[in-house]
Amino acid sequence: MKRIMRFLVRLYPLRWRNRYGAEFDALLEDATLTARDTFDIFWGALKMQMTPWGFGRVTIGCSVVGILAAAAVSFMAPVHYESRSIFTAMPADESTRRVLNNVEQNVLSRESLTLVIKEHNLYPHERARLPFDAVVDRMKRNIHLYPTRLASAGNRDSFTFVVQFDYSDPRVAQQVNEELAGRFMKGNFEVAPQYDSHTTLRLPELPSLPLRPASPNRTRFAAVGLFAGLLTGLTFATVLGSRRPTTVGPRP
Repeated sequence: MKRIMRFLVRLYPLRWRNRYGAEFDALLEDATLTARDTFDIFWGALKMQMTPWGFGRVTIGCSVVGILAAAAVSFMAPVHYESRSIFTAMPADESTRRVLNNVEQNVLSRESLTLVIKEHNLYPHERARLPFDAVVDRMKRNIHLYPTRLASAGNRDSFTFVVQFDYSDPRVAQQVNEELAGRFMKGNFEVAPQYDSHTTLRLPELPSLPLRPASPNRTRFAAVGLFAGLLTGLTFATVLGSRRPTTVGPRP
């Protein structure tokens, strides 16, 4: 803790350190320091450094710091790529929906996803430190199914839906999505006869190979950092301005 304190003292202006540095070092040797003391020292250094600045410079400085901090966080955040498969199912009736619901449950079952994880060696780091059920749950969270519309679709006798898989490697994301798409197609052939259904499932678009990461959105990070820094700068500049002493001239 004392090493951190000595580092924070270096943030104070040189004039202050030349005058009070030795006394402060002696105080650190005798004191029992807490986290609150660390914050107070840092806050005091920040105020001393920024007090001579004008309102605009404080605001701009905090905004720049906010953008830089947001950029650093965005580069530390894990990268994810999204591969999508687009299916067309027909006829668009209740029988088809029952078939697809059953196929979805089979494809996304714990047994099915366990085979996919092992076959493609997914989540190696998570598998090394987490129970396998937790890894399966994570994969489930990375699979998204939602309805959509094709640009050329005008047939009310069919409906389309997307199967999306998110992963840290774009090629693996596509390969796993191909595996899921194949399981959906195979499941339809196996389940449809059980419901006496004539459901037809097609893949108008093959699983995509993502070229750019879907997250993190670094532009959004920068915007949030700029807003947070701007808000902090305005607040800090206002507080500093309100605490500056005013000079009262002599009365005539």
